[in-house]
Amino acid sequence: MDKNLTTSLSNLEPFLRQAILRPKRKDTIRTLVFAFLLSILIFSWEIFGSAESKSLALLADAGHVISDSFAFLLSIFAVWISDRKPTSKMNFGFFRVEVFAAFCNSILISGISIYIIIEAIHRFQSHHDIAPDSMLVFSLGTIALNLLSVWLLKRIAADNINLRSAYLHVLSDLLGTLAVLAGAILIRFVGWVWIDPLISLLLSIIILRSAVIILKESILILLEASPTHEEWDHLKKDILEIEGVENILSAHTWTLTKGIHASAFRLQIASKSDPKMILKNAYELLRGEWKFEQIYLQLEDPKTTQTIEGIVAKTLHDIDSEEWGHHHHTHDHPAHHHSH
Repeated sequence: MDKNLTTSLSNLEPFLRQAILRPKRKDTIRTLVFAFLLSILIFSWEIFGSAESKSLALLADAGHVISDSFAFLLSIFAVWISDRKPTSKMNFGFFRVEVFAAFCNSILISGISIYIIIEAIHRFQSHHDIAPDSMLVFSLGTIALNLLSVWLLKRIAADNINLRSAYLHVLSDLLGTLAVLAGAILIRFVGWVWIDPLISLLLSIIILRSAVIILKESILILLEASPTHEEWDHLKKDILEIEGVENILSAHTWTLTKGIHASAFRLQIASKSDPKMILKNAYELLRGEWKFEQIYLQLEDPKTTQTIEGIVAKTLHDIDSEEWGHHHHTHDHPAHHHSH
């Protein structure tokens, strides 16, 4: 290994050595903030338009827009968080805040969607007067604002999956507003008042479906679900094919935030195998083919495994059932460790 690299690694805190830092660009944050403020403006415009025209479809589209406002916030956070390095307390960094925000967002948007669905069903059952001219004006204004947002995001969305997601959100907003515009035209010239709750119902179902998908993803990440559970047999086979690896003693794979995965393995290796070569091959496999960003490997020959299992078994035997889950320090700390 290069001497300068070895020196720089030795000077790093242990929790910084596998830090995942996403690239940050000032123009990206600036554009995202502007797009977020624009979406808040569209939301306010449509809420006012819904009150003026009595259109539920405009209200439903406003619900769609506010859900995308949260998506922009998450995108801004994802770019900004790249500067926040792991600490001794937050060893894995701050990626989970993004997941928690998505979880809260999905619950909020689900509530808004369910409210609009109930209101749409109520409107099917009773007549409501709608001002089609006002609905037409506000939907045209929303389309103009959405086109501006699409133009802004298209310039920065090409090389970043997170930004492409925000761009697609805005495109879906535009399609939703076009549906509202079509409804306004039909009400204005044909008199189909029932088209307003129908559009509201369809938009809310689409939003609710997206919210449920995000809710499910965020719950699975927060519960440490394995991102590779469907491909476990393939992953196990690849690891066992590494020369010198005899068995997988324990395996854990989990997700820090969407698109950033971690893995930890205890591998039993042959007594006379080359641990350095096994580590190199394992890292190349897990990083290159399986795309794990955080990798933790523990290599044990059979004698070491027997020793470790003996320590674990003895420890478990000594712990009473009511002590499970509690962390005890049985060693003494020198007094100077606690003095400042």
